[in-house]
Amino acid sequence: MDDQQSQPTDSQAAAPPVVSGLSGNEMYCAALLGLKPGNLLVGNSVFSMGVLGGVRTNVKTTFGGEITAFTDMVQQGRQLSYNRLSNELKQNQGCGIAGVNSQVVFRANVMEFLSVGSALHGAEGTFTTAADGQGLFCQVDAGYQPLSFVFGNVAYSIGLGGHVLGEIRQMGRGEVHSYSNIFNTTRRRALERITADAKAVGANSVIGIETTILPLGNNGVQEMLMIGTASFHPMVSNIFPGRIITSDLTAE
Repeated sequence: MDDQQSQPTDSQAAAPPVVSGLSGNEMYCAALLGLKPGNLLVGNSVFSMGVLGGVRTNVKTTFGGEITAFTDMVQQGRQLSYNRLSNELKQNQGCGIAGVNSQVVFRANVMEFLSVGSALHGAEGTFTTAADGQGLFCQVDAGYQPLSFVFGNVAYSIGLGGHVLGEIRQMGRGEVHSYSNIFNTTRRRALERITADAKAVGANSVIGIETTILPLGNNGVQEMLMIGTASFHPMVSNIFPGRIITSDLTAE
């Protein structure tokens, strides 16, 4: 190869590098769908925890259950960061984001909410998905159209008040009904909220749901978070008309 052939063209030299979070396998799977990798995208929002000072006192005496003020703040923070991630996709002129996740980082007296994912190019319309590149291929191959990353969350206390502690003291062994009720209620509420998000974007299913429980600082409050991909499959509507089906089965 001569020197002229080995030199990049002007257009190649001018093209900015692509910095993607996709692995080689994920890029290969995306290519099978006619998609090319784009840049890693990030959206964030920062909230002060000082506004919740009065809530912390209530947590210490609560019987347990959802702490609405915390739920609302965290939901708003996660949604804002996701909206900004979506705006970055538009700025990068991409068609989709794969591997979307929602994180919380504690910094002194503030909470930073981060939404991160990898842009994709090469198709019409736009979508976001919690699935990685391999999962995305399997999802589409199974007939599901990914629409949007969705989440449902509940911030709650497991109960530091006398009611729950008294129940534990009176028992030698066995089920602690107050705890069972709290966890069952929070799971149902998180599932209802992720389903509502899916319904809002015209989906008939939420697939690949992942559930995590995260401490929100050191105030006795935890968050139950469910994330997944709101999707549409024509067979789901035929079999379960008017319903949204939820599953924690991975796309793969």
